[in-house]
Amino acid sequence: METESIEKISYPNAELKENIEFDCSTSYGRFNFHFKWFNDRWNLWVTLPDGTKREAGVYPNVVNWTGSPDYGLVFSTALQTIDFESLFMTELYLLKWL
Repeated sequence: METESIEKISYPNAELKENIEFDCSTSYGRFNFHFKWFNDRWNLWVTLPDGTKREAGVYPNVVNWTGSPDYGLVFSTALQTIDFESLFMTELYLLKWL
């Protein structure tokens, strides 16, 4: 997939907890990110501006939603794994497909 644009999503200035939810405004609208730590890994659900909900894997440098026509999501990091303590050490990017 070719990207039209890439936007960095900033994590909230908050303490790292097992359940984190925040909204983010982008040039494509408002997204809601809901992270949950269970089964020894981060799980993520994202609500898109149109209300659609998608699950995303929280893995280093793996592009989520490559089969979707609109957006992708990637956790950019030099880490080999993203454990509980390292979530905020990654950079989260929203990709807009062409």
